[in-house]
Amino acid sequence: MSIPSEDPIIQLYRDSFPDVARMIRRKGGTLEEAKDAFHDALLIYLEKEKAGRLQLHGSPKAYLVGTARICWLRARGATVSLPDAFDAAEPAEGGVEEREQSVRASLVRSGKKCLELLKAFYYDHCSMQDIAGRFGFNGTRSATVQKYKCLEKVRKEIKSNNEYAS
Repeated sequence: MSIPSEDPIIQLYRDSFPDVARMIRRKGGTLEEAKDAFHDALLIYLEKEKAGRLQLHGSPKAYLVGTARICWLRARGATVSLPDAFDAAEPAEGGVEEREQSVRASLVRSGKKCLELLKAFYYDHCSMQDIAGRFGFNGTRSATVQKYKCLEKVRKEIKSNNEYAS
């Protein structure tokens, strides 16, 4: 009887998260910020892997640590340019305008508050602390959770849109 191997995601988490937490702590961040940044990085990693757009130039661990660093810096309000090796999410085939219209429509359907929150974070590059104050959240953690919920709502809208289009 053989022992089942550990889930690759769990193994990736165990291998990578301690390094992310140490890096963020050394730069003055908290454990909660490290968790948020790591979870964002892990979502990016998994989404790119699922879409077949993940191009690693190093180990998965290095990718996650670097991506988490960028996510953490952006959450703190720093303007961070993505490196050239960080490929943009581009559709595999044509129809870019249709896809953009679909994403815009999904953002609108997610609700005015979600649209404004995501715009403040991604477009205006506001820190989570600024967003918490602007939107009346109790703190940065609440703002981060709400941003995540808004992203999930938009992803769900896009997914349901794509299912109807197929």
